[in-house]
Amino acid sequence: MVFRGRGRGGDGPDPEDADGGVTGPVDETAMTFDDELERIGFRPHGSSRRGGRMWVLPFNRYLTFVLHDYRDSVVLTWAFALGEFADERGWRSSMTDLTTAEIYPKTDVKLPLDIEVIGGEITRVLQSLRLDLGAPEL
Repeated sequence: MVFRGRGRGGDGPDPEDADGGVTGPVDETAMTFDDELERIGFRPHGSSRRGGRMWVLPFNRYLTFVLHDYRDSVVLTWAFALGEFADERGWRSSMTDLTTAEIYPKTDVKLPLDIEVIGGEITRVLQSLRLDLGAPEL
């Protein structure tokens, strides 16, 4: 998997267990889908409006992925806190309250219960968010 989940406070799970020792290798054959989601940084976040379970991955201070688990498939979406991002850089906008502005995809993506496919979609989203505002071709 190309990416690593990053929480708001660090770079993913702590490699040390509660006793301070380094944990051993993970037996991936015994891992459930929930275990795999937690391993890449997703955390349970209640129920979806349509009855599935919600998982949240705060990738960085501005970007959050949300996964809706419907047992036979998942729906992945994301949101980027554009207002906070711009405000911290001293940028202004014609919007009255830029701090509440978010960008998100036009459509969410339905995926199978496959952690590699989910990781691939997150990587695709990350690549699509790379933007050079000074690029002449814009």
